[in-house]
Amino acid sequence: GGQDVNGNEALHGGAARTSLSVHKNNLLFVLCWAASISSSTIQRHSECAMGLIFSRSLYGLPRQKYALEIFIDSAEVEAAIDPDIPIIDPHHHLWDARTQDKGWPISRFAINILYKLNPRLLVPLMHSGQDARVQKFVTKFMWPAVPYMDNEMLRDIENLPQSDQPLPHESERPAGRPRGHDVQGTVLVESGWDDPHAPSRAFMAVQEASVAKAVASRTGGRLCTGFIAHVPLTEGIDAVRPALKKLIDDCPNFVGIRHAMAHREGMFPLDGVPKLAYDEKFRSSFAALKELGLTFDTWLYHDQIHDLRDLALAFPDVTIICDHMAYPVGIPPYDRAKAFEEWKPLMKELAEVCPNVVVKLSGLGSVVLGFGFENRSVPPNSEELSDAWGPYIRHCIECFGVDRCMF
Repeated sequence: GGQDVNGNEALHGGAARTSLSVHKNNLLFVLCWAASISSSTIQRHSECAMGLIFSRSLYGLPRQKYALEIFIDSAEVEAAIDPDIPIIDPHHHLWDARTQDKGWPISRFAINILYKLNPRLLVPLMHSGQDARVQKFVTKFMWPAVPYMDNEMLRDIENLPQSDQPLPHESERPAGRPRGHDVQGTVLVESGWDDPHAPSRAFMAVQEASVAKAVASRTGGRLCTGFIAHVPLTEGIDAVRPALKKLIDDCPNFVGIRHAMAHREGMFPLDGVPKLAYDEKFRSSFAALKELGLTFDTWLYHDQIHDLRDLALAFPDVTIICDHMAYPVGIPPYDRAKAFEEWKPLMKELAEVCPNVVVKLSGLGSVVLGFGFENRSVPPNSEELSDAWGPYIRHCIECFGVDRCMF
């Protein structure tokens, strides 16, 4: 039968012909499960029963697309600019709610059943169980619920529409579909594949290293060429150093860690603690990065750039990567134009006084900046993105120079 990118049995159209009686049993299970949830949830998602009845997989067809996939498919198909330039993608994530435990509001077993029957139902069910601020961050598309592993990423790289089917040979490329960029390697950044049974919090990321190694193996090293783990530096040097050494021993792709400094009161419930860069345990652990030759990634908001500056000055021998250009917060109630003007001199100073800091020209698609593209009926094209994002990208290149910027 067909298998998904994790080697799990999958109902891919034509790949696994399961009898209609089995499909009916699956349908009965989900309907019984749906009956067990609260009446208010059922009222919020009255389309659930009809969605199951009209599930394509019940009839041996490919699964239905997520709303996010439909949104992306509606975009204008554009040819890659300079497609022969070799590229290393320095920042991406991988996730799969079917196998990854991240505290979802419904069980992983139910997630797997719904994925096979009608994955579009996952979005409202998983979205409704989140804090309102999380709902705003993940948008109406609830992108963490949409599986994104090696097959999905390779399809994006190759400029192909999403499908559960294996990546086609270049000779089988759909007519009129231009090829993508020449991405020869990627860096996986911590994506929450934590092990809840790890001996300590510092060791929780060791499980994610196995995910990185598996994906690298399946793709011949094209994906997850490098791996940035999350090791909480606030655990202190005695806990952190052994965890870092374990990651180095277990995963040759491991090159550094990321610990978010982002904090703004009331902004995002998963934000860290204020003034993390000055925490005593955090700084004691930070010294281990220099000792072991590892890099430090972090994401933060623009009004915390001085904190990053002070950390970089205290550890001049550690390469620090400022992710997402230190998000200039433009989401309401904050003003995007005002945030941009505040952000510019802060980034200029950071570049001038901290030669050990480099910047990722990334994260501009996040709702945090306030562009609002996620609220449109169709995605923006490259020209629109260039007009909106260009001032941010050009300013970083002017401040840091091309040798200290990556995208």
